[in-house]
Amino acid sequence: MQVVQIKEAVKDVFQSFGISDVGVILENEAIMLLLTKESRYRAEYNQFRKKYNSEFDDFKTKVETSGKEDFEVEDDLMDWEFAANALRTIDEKKRSLGV
Repeated sequence: MQVVQIKEAVKDVFQSFGISDVGVILENEAIMLLLTKESRYRAEYNQFRKKYNSEFDDFKTKVETSGKEDFEVEDDLMDWEFAANALRTIDEKKRSLGV
């Protein structure tokens, strides 16, 4: 665990709002960052799901077994896979925070 030095002036601001544990603020901020990223990647993931009328794993199998080269489809597959992996990572981090 890393120890963070917080200026007294910053602590005073938090205390004026009834927040005595700055760790709660950091945890809430971490959760908000995860939810923001999740929203972005979920929108991208759903865009591809709608475009191809398919779930990611099914579509990936279809592309990999088709034997055809389609650069747009392959680019979409890479972007979709990145979004899928990002969502899995975000889910893991959310679980570690109890969200």
